Amino acid sequence: MKQTLFMRQLEAYFENYLPEVKMCSVNTISAYSDSFRLLFDFFGQQKNIPHYLIDYKHLSTDMFDDFVIWLGKERKCGEASKKHRMSAVSSFLKYASKREISALKALNSIMSIDKPSVPRSRFPYFTVEETKIILAMPNPSERLGTRDMMLLSLLYDSGARAQELCDIKVCDVRFTSPAKVSLRGKGNKAREVPVSDEVSQLLKFYLKSAGLNNSECRNRPLFSSQTHEIMTTSCIRGIVKKYVGMAKESHPNLFGSAKYSPHSFRHSKAVHMVEADNALIYIRDFLGHETVQSTEIYARVSQDAVTKALTERKIPALSPNIDSLKNNDHPDQFPKFFSQRK
Repeated sequence: MKQTLFMRQLEAYFENYLPEVKMCSVNTISAYSDSFRLLFDFFGQQKNIPHYLIDYKHLSTDMFDDFVIWLGKERKCGEASKKHRMSAVSSFLKYASKREISALKALNSIMSIDKPSVPRSRFPYFTVEETKIILAMPNPSERLGTRDMMLLSLLYDSGARAQELCDIKVCDVRFTSPAKVSLRGKGNKAREVPVSDEVSQLLKFYLKSAGLNNSECRNRPLFSSQTHEIMTTSCIRGIVKKYVGMAKESHPNLFGSAKYSPHSFRHSKAVHMVEADNALIYIRDFLGHETVQSTEIYARVSQDAVTKALTERKIPALSPNIDSLKNNDHPDQFPKFFSQRK
């Protein structure tokens, strides 16, 4: 079957450009392909066009508007999900337009539509007090307690994403001074992050107790599930949910968010680094962000540091004391002063 130009370029995009040129991870490529599966479903259901016949002439402004509406009504996608799907298609069209002039019109079409608006929300993170509490929740004397304590401590101390934590092998831990852990982030980009002395000591204890402190285990995963299989992100979510629930039960006045996740540990580490006056450019490299703009969100949400600085700083009281106004020689002026400020 003869392929359209759109399908030929899409095949090259997924088979060559994303994995070999952009060095995207399997997870990233899978997320991109999900967006195009939805696009194919849309064309089949709404336009009666099978995916193998889709070409650039079909990618008009009206078609993209209809696609966004369909994502919301038929697939129940939220604004963030719709924006993600459209971004995936836009990325491909930018790639294609540099190679085929016929793709340029399609790129202009998708760039001209109104993009889904995603309201900025405060992400859930733990305060320093809450972090200390939740990291102490696992009981090392219980089965899997040492593993869970190590997992949560490293999740926070390294600022790792859940998938990055799953991918850590024993050989990725180096007990130098300071100790460091190698992480493989988005796009298979590697970075090496230092860990604290406390976490370094905990790592040594964990490796010994788990029987991973020998040369034969260098390529084994640092963490595994109860069935001794490779740890998955869903397993990490379950562990985090378990200990967050325990922490909420024992400290009902803390842990106010209902949406804590493994990523909350990464958020918490970043916020705490901002509060400790670490420069954003260093936090960017620590987290593995491509640009410092991605890191700036932590500076904006760190209001606790601002409040603390203002309340603890000894600023002279310049406003008049309300009691002194009430007790001055002209008490009748007090109500008049406030009655005039309406």
